[in-house]
Amino acid sequence: MSTTSPTGDEVDLGGVLNVGGLSSAPVLSMNPFGGDLQVWFTVRNVSSSTIEATADFWMEGLLGNRISAVDDLVIADLKPGETRTVSAELPGVGQWTVLTAHARLEPPAEVGGTELSPLTRDATVFVLPWLFVLIVAAGLGAWAIAYVLRRRDVGVPMGVPA
Repeated sequence: MSTTSPTGDEVDLGGVLNVGGLSSAPVLSMNPFGGDLQVWFTVRNVSSSTIEATADFWMEGLLGNRISAVDDLVIADLKPGETRTVSAELPGVGQWTVLTAHARLEPPAEVGGTELSPLTRDATVFVLPWLFVLIVAAGLGAWAIAYVLRRRDVGVPMGVPA
């Protein structure tokens, strides 16, 4: 197997770069409207030239609304045979629950006579809406306490229909 062949979730970009899939990890916050999303992908230079590129990261809500973005991260001096992880932290995860994260690699227009175009990688992210879960749990707890107290006041043993 050639070392220039894409491996795992990599995509070949003109036989010059191999770009890995977009990975993510939410960083929750005590603030229900805070929290961040860490996003990253790998890029491997399989050419014989040193390459300069940029990357943009952004995340969108379920309806396509852009929540946050980090643009123009410079990938400087990517040497032949080098693999680099490109990452960003996107703020504003909050209680959105389902998000779509995106990363776009903007390579040079041409490397060694090969024309290149931008490549976008996407990932769907589920973030537990912990504030909603706490509110539902508190509501169920209050209902259970009221149910037990009401049964006790009526004098009906637990487990017997009223």
